[in-house]
Amino acid sequence: MPVLFLLCVLSLAVYATSTDELTAQAHIQKLSESRYWHLLMHAPKEESEIDDDRFFLASEGKTNLSAELDATIRYFSEDNNRSDGSVFCRFPARRAWLEKELNTSFGTGECHEYEALLEKLDPQKVTLVFPSAHINSPASMFGHTFLRIDSSMESKLMSYAINYAAQTEDQNGFLFAYKGITGGYYGFYSMLPYYEKLKEYRDSESRDVWEYDLNLTHDEVMAMVRHIWELQHMNSWYYFFDENCSYNMLWLTEVARPSVHLRDHFFYYVIPPETVRAFEEESLVAQKHFRPSKRTKILAYEERLSSVGIRITQSLRNGETDIDMSGLTEQERRYILEAAAELVEYDFIEGKIGKEQYTKRYHRLLSARAVLGEGVDIPIRLKANPDSAHRSARVSVQQGWYDHRSPLLIGWRPAYHDLDEDDTGHLAGAQIEFFDASVGIDRHKIHIENLTILSLASLAPVSHFFKPFSWRMKTGWDREYGNDTLSFVARVGAGVSIGNERIFGYLLSEPEVRAGFTSDAGLGVSGGLVVNWGNRFKTHLEAGDIFYIDGKDRSRLTMTNQWGWNSRGALSLRYESVKQVYGEDRFTVGINLYF
Repeated sequence: MPVLFLLCVLSLAVYATSTDELTAQAHIQKLSESRYWHLLMHAPKEESEIDDDRFFLASEGKTNLSAELDATIRYFSEDNNRSDGSVFCRFPARRAWLEKELNTSFGTGECHEYEALLEKLDPQKVTLVFPSAHINSPASMFGHTFLRIDSSMESKLMSYAINYAAQTEDQNGFLFAYKGITGGYYGFYSMLPYYEKLKEYRDSESRDVWEYDLNLTHDEVMAMVRHIWELQHMNSWYYFFDENCSYNMLWLTEVARPSVHLRDHFFYYVIPPETVRAFEEESLVAQKHFRPSKRTKILAYEERLSSVGIRITQSLRNGETDIDMSGLTEQERRYILEAAAELVEYDFIEGKIGKEQYTKRYHRLLSARAVLGEGVDIPIRLKANPDSAHRSARVSVQQGWYDHRSPLLIGWRPAYHDLDEDDTGHLAGAQIEFFDASVGIDRHKIHIENLTILSLASLAPVSHFFKPFSWRMKTGWDREYGNDTLSFVARVGAGVSIGNERIFGYLLSEPEVRAGFTSDAGLGVSGGLVVNWGNRFKTHLEAGDIFYIDGKDRSRLTMTNQWGWNSRGALSLRYESVKQVYGEDRFTVGINLYF
């Protein structure tokens, strides 16, 4: 018995010595200061952005990376628990890196859950996925990014998506925006089959999807997967502008390939389309793929069908069966049945019909389509990739010629896109702007011309198959009222748009409330025409009247032409005619610089 006790003591002494030696070696190599340890800790500087205590092994590990490294080495060396849930099994990325850097081995364990995950994922490649904006949804106008872990299976639908999102159940849009901006939600990583994410974005929300295959090696993919395992169930405060869905995908990719510096491309905010561009600039993208949404596909059928074909498609969509299509070509009959099946599925997803109706109609349409044999797939126009869009931040320099002054106008906007700008890579008819500001310099005086807090628009054209409404809103300060004095405005309106992505017109009713030096309220009506000519050239014409309670009514006509020579710059030419207290014609010409 004394002999066994002595052996146990000696064994513990060996472990203690081994731990001390490894810790000393780590200090000599300054591993806690290394870039990779900071990546594993999600620490841009000395404090981790992970806000879950379970992620840290030292009591002060969130703010003391050296103490966290020492605690990690101690657990790996001395903890006899090597089963599921242990530190040994919970942190495979830390373990693999330390074993390599310290030229040691911490032994083996029985990490059955982690091994089961690897078997399920079969990780081979990684793809960056970008769902575009969802029509009529302000919260989605920036788009979204997540990663897909590709297996050796040919179908990518059976791969797994790695997503980061805020956990929220708030239905109030203003509360959602406030909490999202101020960090009022926890963000979590999640993993689910890719086909479920596609169903959510491409079908349920009608968002086109772009896929960017990354050129990561198998070892780099495994490094990412090991770190994903470490982050499961961990939470961090979610911030809409910086620590958001896209930003956290940058951490995962840098852990996989630490030689890239994706986060260095961003300073104050991280916008999903800009992260796609960062992947491109870091030479991470091998191939690109486009997956059109169900809405895009249905609209492609609408463009191909005749008026008779559209009418028949609508009838089939509504469940009618006794329809004569004998006068149509066989290929159009194929398109009609395919389009009707797509619409029936869309109606089911939207909750417009029940499961029994959907099943019966869908089966009947597919059976009729099968009788017609193989045909020509509906051609779908390839849209511009998000990475081809103009940059998000904008500085503008314009010279104005007004009736009463000729200001030099200097503007700045951190994000993101307005209706006057080139739609390449953007959802046509969508606008989202934060803190758009401009000042006018005239006769050695500086005036604030406008300061927009938030401006949103979604001009979604109606079609035979879809009937969305159009709307826009603005809140901020401008000089559009009365005698050219600054006033605060809140405006929101709704209406209808007609056309397509290349050319569309709209008509909106827009109530308005003003406060400040000039206070008033009124009801406005605006109509406009937008033409995307191609080659980054766009024309936007708008006319409107606002009928105020106290002040004189105001009429306004604007025409803006913009031509972008690339994603970094555009030439702008604008004419504006305003009539209220007095009439005035305004011309401005200048450039927009994007970065």
